[in-house]
Amino acid sequence: MEAVTSSFAHVLLFACPKCGIPLASACASTEKNLEAADARYFDPYCPCGWTGKVAGVEALQHWVEPWKIPVNLGSDIAGSSNGDMS
Repeated sequence: MEAVTSSFAHVLLFACPKCGIPLASACASTEKNLEAADARYFDPYCPCGWTGKVAGVEALQHWVEPWKIPVNLGSDIAGSSNGDMS
């Protein structure tokens, strides 16, 4: 685990494969580039009852914002794009 005070928030927008409504997922990374979040999997859930894994590369939109709030990052931390991408 690595505590960092300067990182990036990656916000990804997916469409529910069952009903089509937008689903958002987010993660933190020390990297600004899109590839780190695009390479990982997210587990969004939808009010229609659908839940499942989606790859970041499947996102319809992907935003990156500077994140100044201290966060813990590492492969063993949920919501982190640093380390293991599964």
